Amino acid sequence: MMKDIVPLGEIATVTAGQSPPGHTYNEHGSGLPFFQGKADFGELYPIARKWCVSPRKIAEAGDILVSVRAPVGPTNIAREQCCIGRGLAAIRANETLVLRDFLHWNIKYRQPELISKGQGSTFAAIGQKDLKSLPISLPPLAEQQRIVNILNRAAKIERLRAQAQERLREFIPALFVKMFGDPATNPMGWDVKPLGSFCILTRYGTSKKATNQAEGLPVLRMGNVTYCGDLDCTDLKWVSLSENDIEKHMLRTGDILFNRTNSKELVGKTGIWDGRFEAVAASYFIRLRVDESYVRPTYVWAFMNSTATKKHLFEAARGAIGQANINAKEVKSLLLPVPPLNLQHRYAELVGRARSVLKTAKSNSSDISALNHSLMSRLLEDAA
Repeated sequence: MMKDIVPLGEIATVTAGQSPPGHTYNEHGSGLPFFQGKADFGELYPIARKWCVSPRKIAEAGDILVSVRAPVGPTNIAREQCCIGRGLAAIRANETLVLRDFLHWNIKYRQPELISKGQGSTFAAIGQKDLKSLPISLPPLAEQQRIVNILNRAAKIERLRAQAQERLREFIPALFVKMFGDPATNPMGWDVKPLGSFCILTRYGTSKKATNQAEGLPVLRMGNVTYCGDLDCTDLKWVSLSENDIEKHMLRTGDILFNRTNSKELVGKTGIWDGRFEAVAASYFIRLRVDESYVRPTYVWAFMNSTATKKHLFEAARGAIGQANINAKEVKSLLLPVPPLNLQHRYAELVGRARSVLKTAKSNSSDISALNHSLMSRLLEDAA
């Protein structure tokens, strides 16, 4: 049996946000929470950073907040009465016709349509008319509740998996401190030596211009190493090198990749190459290869990504605004506590296990996300 498809404006009210005068908002909690756009959104509820004593547009507790200016389409739910700026619209369901959560799921599902409505201008944005005309499936309330229950359960599973992954990511640096102590204070009294005394190779990456054509070798750039030191090879470019340069720059498993040039906050982030494919590193990196008869690469990588070392590198970085630098001499001068090799080896084993579990969890999470989207599509399309 076909269900109704109705414009959102027939089953909900839409309030477009409007920014209040600058002198009416503050950061000390006076007035209503003031949300200006997607930057104020949390996972489900917005996070108050500013308040307004003279709001022009108000959303009520339970209203669906939609980002109407780039990025278009993300949503949150208002926990309480709040002031909304021009980057948001508030949607209030007529719950005699449509459940708030069912409408919310519909809007999330229709986000690609909202994005397309916002295209064609320099600054992506949509208006009340675009929201009010959004087609919404409208089965009976009991069917709406059934669909909401299913989608909420699926979302909870996905959320729990994400939390488990985050705990796994936190485990690796926490284990480092537990096994070796804070490098800033060296509470276990390990011998301390300059990192450079263990380096058998210190080399800058290739400066050859990379292209999008998949010819030659993949080249790792700044974005391929995350702030916490993981590899992210989803966005690669390629370089064609001579045989001599290939031999000079080819990465080996265990090579440490130190990001020498970046913003002051990101300079010094450090990855470790796992040999997943043949590749080289760009000149933004200093490549370190250590003598494994004294130190394990995984231990050095964890030291470089420790809070203490990041703080030291942040303070040591030089350069103009937005572009900081740390050279190879400075990297090699870092004072490295040197625990027994067997303890380093044990740490590397535990990190390897944790990463294996995390890799599986990420793969499963991607599968679950795809299944959840398919489930949402099937339920909401069938509801139509």
